[in-house]
Amino acid sequence: MLGGDRMWIAPERGLFFKGDSAAEGQVIQNGIDPGNWVVAKLTERSIKLVNEFSADFFYHGGAKVRGIVERSIRRIASPFYHTPRLLPALQRVQFAGYEIASRFELLQSPADEQYFGMWFLIQFPMMDSGYFYAPTAGKTVVTDYYEPTGSDYLRVAENHVRFKLDAKNRHKIGIRKAEALGRMGYLSDGVGGESTLVVRNFLNNPSGHYADIPFQTPRGEAGPQDSIQSYNHNTAQAGFGEMEFHAPGINRAMPEPVVTDVNQVWAFTGMRADLVKLAVKLLNLPEETFGP
Repeated sequence: MLGGDRMWIAPERGLFFKGDSAAEGQVIQNGIDPGNWVVAKLTERSIKLVNEFSADFFYHGGAKVRGIVERSIRRIASPFYHTPRLLPALQRVQFAGYEIASRFELLQSPADEQYFGMWFLIQFPMMDSGYFYAPTAGKTVVTDYYEPTGSDYLRVAENHVRFKLDAKNRHKIGIRKAEALGRMGYLSDGVGGESTLVVRNFLNNPSGHYADIPFQTPRGEAGPQDSIQSYNHNTAQAGFGEMEFHAPGINRAMPEPVVTDVNQVWAFTGMRADLVKLAVKLLNLPEETFGP
């Protein structure tokens, strides 16, 4: 399936990658995706889903990871619902939004000290390229997960990171919890005069331990502690780009190995010039950020 909002389990190394490099093999385990989701509750505006999963952890031969994940998804109002006259552009755009409340309980782990966490991914088909934006508390240090990312794809400024999504070259970047501010967005370049703006609002916890680590981090080390990631997949118009974040990880050494998360997604369509006005407000970045 291409597109949509997924929830995987981190770390990618060990659950998806079988070794310490991509060349050693990669797999998407059925217990994680598509999973075995059961509808626990259904209303006109919401749905609750539960998945009890089991997956191999390749770093420990024959070891299993087991857990229970719950996701409650409901429609929500626009972030401008109570201020409809704040911006003239609001009268000319279309909106859809939802909230996801999730709970992850770790039932079995190959090692008590090994962290696992919820990993949220929105996947954009690349019929229309654009840019990922993340406001930051000062200039951050960006992690490269694959090939080095040059200035033609990446801009790291004093107050934000901009990353190009076009499915023409493979790059994946990460932003540390120390500078992440709990919002990120994707703004497409526009086809036929219409563009898309998708903003995610989430909890970034600088005190948490984030489970995902790049290949260059030795096993057993905490890594850069990235809470935000973005991925550009290199398959042209058949490809995709991703806007990702992680909830803090948990391990079996904790008294209660449970983590919860609530996040919101706000999606708008309309003329790009109008969507820039919304992006300025929602991402707290100056208008020139969204220029060339």
